[in-house]
Amino acid sequence: MADGAGALCRLTLGPQDRLRGPADVSDVVAGLSAAASLLPQLFGQLAAFLEVEYVKGAIAAGPAAGPKVRAISDALHRAGLDAEAMAAALATAREEITHLQADA
Repeated sequence: MADGAGALCRLTLGPQDRLRGPADVSDVVAGLSAAASLLPQLFGQLAAFLEVEYVKGAIAAGPAAGPKVRAISDALHRAGLDAEAMAAALATAREEITHLQADA
């Protein structure tokens, strides 16, 4: 996913913008949308890993470990919800981009 983000940045940043028109923007938005759609699952997996490791006793942070693991898990869950909203917004943007045409 990081490689894809880097490639998207190279298309949109730098001294020579490589975007040629709405179709290029649509491609970039599609890539971002695909990445965003994976984030909720990834965040959930990270939260689940920490929770399991805590229950197994593999995380040692003293008596505050439980509340810290819960806080991290909650934050990751909220990030997943935000990623879902971002993916939906990107899908809407991509749908609207299809109505644009480049000047000929």
